Amino acid sequence: MRTWEGVLETLVRERRGALVGYAFLLAGDRATAEDLVHDAIIRTFSRARRLDNIHAAEGYVRRAITTQFLNGRRSRATARAKQHLLVERDAPPADAATGAVDEVTRALGKLSGRQRACVVLRHFEDLSTEETANRLDISAGSVKRYVHDAMVILRGELADLAPDEPDETVSAPVVAARRRTP
Repeated sequence: MRTWEGVLETLVRERRGALVGYAFLLAGDRATAEDLVHDAIIRTFSRARRLDNIHAAEGYVRRAITTQFLNGRRSRATARAKQHLLVERDAPPADAATGAVDEVTRALGKLSGRQRACVVLRHFEDLSTEETANRLDISAGSVKRYVHDAMVILRGELADLAPDEPDETVSAPVVAARRRTP
């Protein structure tokens, strides 16, 4: 077996769930997230690269996911044409954590593509402003502006979820929004 085939197999077996979670934060939809990951893996491994390290391969795939999301590779017409192929999702168990996740997902859906990508990279991927700017090929000032504008929107959308004291059970945008509230 060639080295890249082993890396591909390991990436899909061990990191696919994390990649789908990352794509879900961007897309806000499980089916779209699965498609983004699938397409990003194909794009990453179809090019002649020396991918002999799982961490480098995952970095390439994450970048491809972000790029595909921002480029809007899936048109609405294509999505509508495939809509009949979708099956109804199983209802998730109802609990407080699920409600909070749903609220954060809904709030992230109110952001523009660039705002959402900046928030996900800064607060969920824990990248610095400069790293986020490099990943998205925009200036650090633009990242700061997108994050600021996004946090204003998220603060308004998630005000009910923010506790007085941040804890580990509340996601990063909620905690960040609460910390920045005057």
